[in-house]
Amino acid sequence: MTDSELELPAVVSRDEWRSARKELLEKEKELTRKRDELNAERRRLPMVEIETDYTFEGPDGEASLLDLFEGRRQLIVDHFMWRWDSGQPLDEGCPSCSARVDHIARGHLTQLHARDTSFACVSRAPLAKIESFKERMGWTFPWYSSYGSDFNYDFHVTLDESVAPIEYNYRTKAEFEQAGVPIGDMEQPFDWHGMSVFVRDGDRVFHTYSTYARGTEQVGGSHYYLDLTALGRQEKWEEPKGRATGLGMEASSDSLRYPDEYDHEEV
Repeated sequence: MTDSELELPAVVSRDEWRSARKELLEKEKELTRKRDELNAERRRLPMVEIETDYTFEGPDGEASLLDLFEGRRQLIVDHFMWRWDSGQPLDEGCPSCSARVDHIARGHLTQLHARDTSFACVSRAPLAKIESFKERMGWTFPWYSSYGSDFNYDFHVTLDESVAPIEYNYRTKAEFEQAGVPIGDMEQPFDWHGMSVFVRDGDRVFHTYSTYARGTEQVGGSHYYLDLTALGRQEKWEEPKGRATGLGMEASSDSLRYPDEYDHEEV
């Protein structure tokens, strides 16, 4: 798309812009208040004690869910999708998940750690595959393999009807099909992404929250920055139409690049 084909915002005077901006500001403030209320409601959610002894594999050997806390009070787990083909793990994880965790990987975890909170990725893939891909990306955050355990299935990010009834984002297979999404037609088992949050009381671990699909956007990153711009994320689904430059790739797009595939001169 050329610059002349883009549907840019209307050109107005500074006074007109200021008036429109102040009108929008009131709505932004209302959204902020609503978000604060929603966050408070999230914090009031009850919790469920984890009674399953999950075993993960990490660079230092076997690890329990408690080990993933690294001694801190809270734990955020990113359910990082792995790519599979005909029942075999490929050499790369999901491009969309890679773009998401790259936001935190290129920075650091200091602010989380300072608030007694740990972060780790977990994938249903052999550790050797994870370690190789992690090294390629240049990432240093903790990443564990749940390969061979029930963890992914219990948190509904690996779907396999031979193991458990299909459920994703709190919707059943029947609800997906009613919405026109033939989720049961996909090759099984298959992985989808999500995030789960835990808190511990001594050695007791509790599950407090999980979110899936676009719910993971609330962690921030480049999407929230792009949402402030006139062109937005530059994806076809956004309104107003005519601003999808082709640079913005849908989360499920096969053309979405891995972080190490960008030409640093262009970014």
